Amino acid sequence: MVAVINMRVVSGTLKGRQLRTLGGDHTRPTTDKVREAVFSSLGAISGAVWLDLFAGSGAVGIEALSRGAKYCFFADNSRQACAIIQKNLASLEIGKEKARLYRVDAEKACALIASANREAVDIAYLDPPYGNEALYARVTSSLQPLLAPGGLIIIEHKRGWLPTVSFGEHLKTKAYGLSAVSYFRKGRSE
Repeated sequence: MVAVINMRVVSGTLKGRQLRTLGGDHTRPTTDKVREAVFSSLGAISGAVWLDLFAGSGAVGIEALSRGAKYCFFADNSRQACAIIQKNLASLEIGKEKARLYRVDAEKACALIASANREAVDIAYLDPPYGNEALYARVTSSLQPLLAPGGLIIIEHKRGWLPTVSFGEHLKTKAYGLSAVSYFRKGRSE
């Protein structure tokens, strides 16, 4: 595992603090530019419960906490990614009262969070491996029981392809280079 410090927290209470990420070609960290654009489009997220699936370095969830999210669940099935997330949380002094890390696949993480009778998730951010459409469909379906009514699903994906969500409404898609980010909202009665 190669830890490379080349990212930073863009805004909020942790603005400017550096984040470690995995080196090599197995990860595709969400860039500072994309994180800034996502959070700018969301506006205030104070008090939100956040879920960072396929978390990688944890940069997106850490950004959410920095900007006022009340709590963040991180999930990644990679041992190396979870080690980096733990290091980032520790170096930023983010404790268990603000974050929980699951080293399991995304579907299992959703089931564990939903069964723990915790507060509903307000915003779920997914950055799964590009090109596996079946994985996108399975994971978004597993979000339904734990996402709050009116909650958001934000999916980072390959530009030129629109993921489908079996529930909720597609709000918008924004392109950033070879990537795109799509926003979906769960209905109030779902």
